Amino acid sequence: MVFSTRVVIKWTRRWRLKPNLHLPFVESLTDLHPKSPSKVAARATAAGYVAAFCFGAPADKVCRDLERFALWEHLSTEEQALISNPGASEQSKAFHSWLIEAIQFMAWGLNILTLDHFAPCSKTLASQFPQAGTNPSHFIAGARLRPIEELLQEADTLCMLHWFAVEANLNGQPDERVVLPRVSFRRHAADWGVGVGEAWDDVSIDT
Repeated sequence: MVFSTRVVIKWTRRWRLKPNLHLPFVESLTDLHPKSPSKVAARATAAGYVAAFCFGAPADKVCRDLERFALWEHLSTEEQALISNPGASEQSKAFHSWLIEAIQFMAWGLNILTLDHFAPCSKTLASQFPQAGTNPSHFIAGARLRPIEELLQEADTLCMLHWFAVEANLNGQPDERVVLPRVSFRRHAADWGVGVGEAWDDVSIDT
């Protein structure tokens, strides 16, 4: 999408960030298989349980709810291993706690919340989803997504911001506005949502 690329470059310059004019943006829907609204809603709900585990929720309760609400299959292989391991390290939990930023993007995609890439996830994020321990089937069945053009636009924007954050960190000049884990987890959610890969594990966010 040439229009999308032009907009991303314009936004980047407006934010006073140096754009990379050679990034492989998502240019066409031809080779993509965008996720359905229900699949995004289920993935966001399942990821919320993983985030809850990372912030202290008991693993046995998290696993039980994921299984009885048919959400286990919406976790990545790494996430399944994490919550199945009683001895999961604090480092691993800290890393996966950034899933809240992927959930923030999916909440935006579901037209539940707004999106600001220079701000952390909303304080009301958890309250936008079914309460833990309650059946999310109605929420998932009733989900609706923003137009695919908007999703692609944000996927391209996050590709640019992710590249910028990686380069800035490598050069020892991080920009406090562009937090690397935040934009990388949001980019993962964006690329998965527009169908860059079928499974969450299939999505590469190399820069």
